Amino acid sequence: MRSGFAPDIYIDPSKTACFTGHRPEKFPFDTKVAIFLEVFKIELGRRIREAADAGIDTFLCGMQRGTDIWAGQEILRAKNDIENLRLICVSPFREEILSRKGADEFDYLDLKDKSDGFIALKEAYSPQCFIERNRFMVDNSSLIIGAICDRRSGTGQTLAYARKKGIKVEEIDLSRLAEEYRLYD
Repeated sequence: MRSGFAPDIYIDPSKTACFTGHRPEKFPFDTKVAIFLEVFKIELGRRIREAADAGIDTFLCGMQRGTDIWAGQEILRAKNDIENLRLICVSPFREEILSRKGADEFDYLDLKDKSDGFIALKEAYSPQCFIERNRFMVDNSSLIIGAICDRRSGTGQTLAYARKKGIKVEEIDLSRLAEEYRLYD
């Protein structure tokens, strides 16, 4: 697969999954409360292992704060136990890192450095670059795992696009996850 500023990275859509989900401020719980975030990461890890058991060997990570970065970190953890698992980072534009500061910058660069490949679809920001990145990931996947609580969001649009394309969609209902945790807290 070659696109934009992508190096020569082979992606077999039949063995590839991608993630979509909200940024931390859109979650229905405070992601700064460690237990909530840990419950969510455990769910991400479970979904990654289930996908790997079903034959997925490549995961595309959109590199946004929140769901994307946390999913990428969980994929790196899973790589310790699952052979031949690949993480490909997909950035909408090469200069995206310039918008990151502090821990967000560290997490982005750490994930990029530990990944099996990095694809930047454009050199610089454009108004459609995030939509193009989302569609690139869906178009190169047979499974999308979405963490969602707001269907009118970019995540909702990405899941709708995947369904329209006939891609298998698995959802993590963030509102339900938050409520279930609160019941046992």
